[in-house]
Amino acid sequence: MRVTTAFNRLLALQGARIIDVLFGPTGVTVRVALRRRRAACSGCGQVCRQVHDRAWRRWRHLDLAGNRCFVEYELRRVRCPDCGVKVEAVPWARPRACHTRDFEDLVAFMAQQMAKQPITRLLRVGWDTVGAIVERVVADRLDGDRLAGLVMIGVDEISYRRGQRYLTSVVDHHTGAIVWCSPGRNAVGVQLAAGRLGQQWCGLAGRSGGEHVDEVGVQAAVLQAAGGVGGE
Repeated sequence: MRVTTAFNRLLALQGARIIDVLFGPTGVTVRVALRRRRAACSGCGQVCRQVHDRAWRRWRHLDLAGNRCFVEYELRRVRCPDCGVKVEAVPWARPRACHTRDFEDLVAFMAQQMAKQPITRLLRVGWDTVGAIVERVVADRLDGDRLAGLVMIGVDEISYRRGQRYLTSVVDHHTGAIVWCSPGRNAVGVQLAAGRLGQQWCGLAGRSGGEHVDEVGVQAAVLQAAGGVGGE
């Protein structure tokens, strides 16, 4: 079996095929090519015919037997009719990311289970890198319709660090999912939740043609669920 065939089966990169494998002192570098021929704009996803230029770029992937693994590809910059000159979108990584989706998903999952310090030691990444990855994954996976059909909520705070640091969370009682959260535990945080939830909730109701939800009513519901906290 050829090395490229083995790595194709081992990594199973979405939308890519491995054309070369390089072993070096920094780890394993896997060079790939896209299965599709035409490039898509990373800004809007539109297929573009005109290529501006090309440059090699690599992304950190999941480690292989304790060795760092990198995915390398000759990335094209395309001339998008709507966005201008943009780098093309690749299926194995999010836009403006230096890590593959698999690596970022692992970091985000670990961030739910443990503090940043052990993540940085285990995956050999920087402290700030963990925070940036979590932000990208949340933005990518956050459900834009999470407020649709929201009728019963609960508000509570959770301590996430020593020194009286809290997060105020708003939860959908029917699904148990967190629909909004903000740093703090006082009336300011609760009122901020009420205002933002009210605006987003009304916007969703207006776009879907459903029953109108009054922003004042949302504020009252959030404040009541928080134990009748008033403004300060």
